[in-house]
Amino acid sequence: MKKILLATTVLAMSAGFAAADVSVSGDGKMGVLNAYDSVEGKNVTTFVNNARIKFSLSGTTDAGLSFGGSFRAHEAATAESAGTSGSVFISGAFGKVTFGSVDSGDKASVGQLAYVGYTSLNSGNVITYVADGGKAGTGDTNVSGSARVLYTYSSGALTVNASSAQLLADATPSFGVGASYTTGPVTVALGYGTAESTIADLDYDYAGNNTLDDDVTLSMTDISASATYVMGSTTIKGIYQNKAIALEANTDAFSADLTATSMGASVSHVIDAMTLTAYSISTAMDLGDLSEDGPSVNRYGVGVTYDLGGGAKVNAGWAGYDVSTFTQASASDDYPTLETESRSTWDLGLNFSF
Repeated sequence: MKKILLATTVLAMSAGFAAADVSVSGDGKMGVLNAYDSVEGKNVTTFVNNARIKFSLSGTTDAGLSFGGSFRAHEAATAESAGTSGSVFISGAFGKVTFGSVDSGDKASVGQLAYVGYTSLNSGNVITYVADGGKAGTGDTNVSGSARVLYTYSSGALTVNASSAQLLADATPSFGVGASYTTGPVTVALGYGTAESTIADLDYDYAGNNTLDDDVTLSMTDISASATYVMGSTTIKGIYQNKAIALEANTDAFSADLTATSMGASVSHVIDAMTLTAYSISTAMDLGDLSEDGPSVNRYGVGVTYDLGGGAKVNAGWAGYDVSTFTQASASDDYPTLETESRSTWDLGLNFSF
């Protein structure tokens, strides 16, 4: 990535010197995207483009501590005032502490599968982490932002991560921890995340024709693991996650336990300037008393990238995915039902890095 140096300041001090740099980089994309449009009720083809500027700041103290930060131009206001965009860090022998919009500890360790397409095609390769602000269920789940503090420590082949969201009284408590270990061509990772949230004024008919109209608390946890194998120009990654969500009404006698188990794999193979990528994820759900249906949702995709050099790449991808529609129970129904519909999307375009 090419960077343009904006400013370099060297401060001479009796114990040595401290240097601080500010640089700018960027990325962009352009191309066509065919995706489902909820207003049209069908797939439509659109032209997509954007360009983003990123500012990176770095420095070193007299004692050898590294510090810095980064934010994109469109994030400047929230990076400056609320701290919900961009990030700042300090690192040394103790590890690295980062504040701002950061990954949760488990996501930082376990990661995601390889994506396809120049737009990443609806992020079908992604699993959600509750400690990273992942949504659970429908409606206003009040999951606030993402992790806000991330601590990372590496020693040889082992790296550990731990994170926390804001600790305010009205925020969503969420914490994540994870670790990864590399031996030869294999990297294994394990993570755990937890979060609590609230659905306000949930109006719902459930088994036995009972009616719920109450605030419902969600207690969410997930256990995630991944294994990555690099063999020459081929990278294979497998991922597993078990997500558990416990719902409990604040006043009504209602509770439910939900689970979602995701398993997936991706493979990328480099042939000179071309990279071929494919992924597949299957998620099996048990919705407890919310529905007698236990659907499996599948996502899969294939893509190709050609590196033109100089920071430009041609990307093309196709992805298929299932969408589940929740139907509220009628007065004569014991349970709501879920209907699953298969959809697809594709894109072709250029990605640039500056």
